[in-house]
Amino acid sequence: MERVRETIIALLMIFLLIGTLIIIYSLLIWQELPKVLTLVLLFSLVLLKSNINRLRHDQKPQELTYTDTRTLKFFLLSLLSVFCIVIFISYLLKSQQQAAELAFGTSLLTIKKALDFLPAD
Repeated sequence: MERVRETIIALLMIFLLIGTLIIIYSLLIWQELPKVLTLVLLFSLVLLKSNINRLRHDQKPQELTYTDTRTLKFFLLSLLSVFCIVIFISYLLKSQQQAAELAFGTSLLTIKKALDFLPAD
């Protein structure tokens, strides 16, 4: 049962991350807030909090190793760079050159930083 809770927590966290990026994209490109998605994310945040609290009582605290931390930073920065590339393409399609250049520059910086955290074997 504990393994199921851990899987649910991981899936909820990925869903929240992707949903947050979609909301940011909608606000930047279309200047509107997707209300249904926002309500679903709030509901899933409540589920995540309750699952984490229940799991916290069942387990003793664990610390991440140095490699785990580097891998997590690499994954998050890679996801951010892909998001910046999507924004870059959207701005190019809307013919907003300066905003597209900023998004492209941000994407390059996040890719460079992500490569610094690339886990070594």
